[in-house]
Amino acid sequence: MGSSFLVIGSGAGGATVAKELASQGAEVTVVEKGGMNKLGTSWRALKFYSGSFGPGEVSAEGIELLRTIMVGGSTVVTLGNGVRALQTELKDAGVSIDEELEEAERELRVTATPKNFFGTRTKILRDSSIELGYDVKPMPKFVDFKRCRMCGACVLGCRYGAKWTALNPLGEARRMGAKLIRNAEVEKVLQEGGEVRGARIRDASGVHEIDAQKIVLAAGGLGTPPILQRSGLEAGEGFFADLFVVTYGLLDKRGMGEEIGMATIIDEFHENHGFIISPIMDVKLDMLLSFPLSKKSIAFKRDRLIGLMTKIADDSSGRVLQSGRIEKSATSNDLKKLEKGIEVSKQILSQAGAESRSIFVSKIRGAHPGGTAALGKIVNKDFETEVSGLYVCDASILPRAPGSPPVLTIVALAKKLGSKLMAE
Repeated sequence: MGSSFLVIGSGAGGATVAKELASQGAEVTVVEKGGMNKLGTSWRALKFYSGSFGPGEVSAEGIELLRTIMVGGSTVVTLGNGVRALQTELKDAGVSIDEELEEAERELRVTATPKNFFGTRTKILRDSSIELGYDVKPMPKFVDFKRCRMCGACVLGCRYGAKWTALNPLGEARRMGAKLIRNAEVEKVLQEGGEVRGARIRDASGVHEIDAQKIVLAAGGLGTPPILQRSGLEAGEGFFADLFVVTYGLLDKRGMGEEIGMATIIDEFHENHGFIISPIMDVKLDMLLSFPLSKKSIAFKRDRLIGLMTKIADDSSGRVLQSGRIEKSATSNDLKKLEKGIEVSKQILSQAGAESRSIFVSKIRGAHPGGTAALGKIVNKDFETEVSGLYVCDASILPRAPGSPPVLTIVALAKKLGSKLMAE
């Protein structure tokens, strides 16, 4: 079995680079550890979120880290947020993606969330924030609002096809001849004389080798470093996760239904304080699994509940080991950022009329794992490792935590890599 290009992972980076290569007539094979899954309910989601019981793997220090293992990767469960992340930082590192970001925005049809798609909670929190003098902006999203049902189940996978996911470019790549091997885990990249020659994979039928002239590793911030380590390369240090908490409070107002999460954003604190604030609600099952015992009953009061997420650009202080063990804690600097965001969130919730005794903060989690094969450390500005022909293109190459959704940036990076590979 062989292919000119082998892409490992089918998320934002892997699927996009596969499509870019296939569109130019290249022979492409995509290997994905996960499978195809039914979407749209919490119980279905437990099958593709990585973790034991409940979404999320847990670091040795107790930080829950959210990702999926499935065809399409974690793009399937994003909230469809299409912001430009780390554009300046990447340019400073010698990688300009200005043109690719514009192309990605057109391709994903990024548009500001229309006001008529703001739910009741979002409107209450927007008005309260403005009353306090905060600048509230509509969130840019890669969502087809003509299809969106405002069901609030984005994190469970969209059943209505309203949201762009990596399944879109992956489907295009397959229609142009790319092959997809799913439910197969890559054990290691094979090399000879400092050059790539293929990869060893394991699936239900056993262990196989795939020959390849070039390999793009795009297994994500948690999946990529163990593969690199098993292949004899250093990786795994500098781990970040865009840590976040949700500050909740109860209103007297009843009857609020489900709505689009993160429809607005307060980003005025991002540059100087390293955090954003956005309205969101965990799904009921997640509340029951993750809330402390004293707060679990609130899951049944969702029609009165409002919540604001504080997401920070955390320190690149963690690491991922070859065994898959994750070491990640919130540093004192991280906690200061979170505390400032929580302070602002509580102020907004109080302005909105939340009962003071009802306000509480969720546990710390992370949603954008990356930094574990960073640009300038593990890969060069062409995204190539020290092994000739082995490239990395996912959140693991980001130079630091974005503190905001990185999907659009990863798509842009993949477009840039695809162009470079076809030009060689």
